[in-house]
Amino acid sequence: MRWWAVALLSLVAALPASAEELPNIHLKVVGGLGATVQYRNYEEPFWSKELAEHSNGRVTAEVIPWDRAGLKGAELLGFIRLGAIPIGTVSLSQIASEDPEAAAVDLAGLNPDTAALRDSIAAYLPTLRELYRTRYGIEMLAIWSYPAQVVFCNRPVSGLADLKGVKVRVASAMHGDFVAGLGGTGVMIPFDGVMEGLHKHVVDCAITAAMSGYRLGLQNATTHLIPVTVSWGPYVLLANLTAWRRLPPSVRDFLTHELAGLTDRLWDATVQETDEGIACLTGLGRCSKGDPGHMTLVPVNDEDRKLVRRSLTDAVMPRWAERCGADCVAEWNATIGRLFDMTVAAVR
Repeated sequence: MRWWAVALLSLVAALPASAEELPNIHLKVVGGLGATVQYRNYEEPFWSKELAEHSNGRVTAEVIPWDRAGLKGAELLGFIRLGAIPIGTVSLSQIASEDPEAAAVDLAGLNPDTAALRDSIAAYLPTLRELYRTRYGIEMLAIWSYPAQVVFCNRPVSGLADLKGVKVRVASAMHGDFVAGLGGTGVMIPFDGVMEGLHKHVVDCAITAAMSGYRLGLQNATTHLIPVTVSWGPYVLLANLTAWRRLPPSVRDFLTHELAGLTDRLWDATVQETDEGIACLTGLGRCSKGDPGHMTLVPVNDEDRKLVRRSLTDAVMPRWAERCGADCVAEWNATIGRLFDMTVAAVR
């Protein structure tokens, strides 16, 4: 039996009849990507140390990142649905191919900053919660995001208009739609293949997060950075609904309260990582992560913002609507669309 199946059985067996005070509960959790700051500095200590400290040792947990568990996003969602994994962190972008609704809060080009992203999430969160409860029997416990995805190029560029006719590394179909809307060609390459793709000129530009690019060494493989936000990287913490409801109310309340604090810290880290990532790549600002690079920072101007909006409305939104369907489009228009005064055309 795999360890997460044992974890579910252990969790359920440990539940007491009384919920007057916190019982002794031990959880096993699948967390986010292990190499990220979000996991190392926030998720891992939260589960392995903070819960015990804040509950006087009554609620304890251990966590393993999903990549070290040998899982992918869609697989993890399936295991949570089955109850084999009680609690897990899942990237919305990784499950968007199965559930296009998962991409609704962060369509490429929609959210220029975290304030806009959080507004989008707040508008659509009731829809997502109900979707995962009814479709999969899953409870959404928290949502946060990885830093902004920006554009790196190993050729001189003065703005997004210069991506016309250029091959650009993308990590999702939606990023490919965004690049196509700019007149470029999206090439799907996994993150660990980005450097090779740039060196061999399979692509001449790449979309990824600033700090992730710095840690990968893209400041040594590319010359120009366009800091326009293509998208972010929302993650959700999900629980098997049956396992969650079997926990005593006191434990659920405790975890909900603690997760609210973790979520706030993760959102703060998203802003900090985005800003410092750009500083580390360009040398323009403080970089505490190592020696700064000297990439040319291309200022984002009104023309770039117009191109982002045009790509969003002309390419990203119509293609997402085809994947999501009429009911999904109607729900987006009534929530996020109303928030931003935008409308996705009905699917024919």
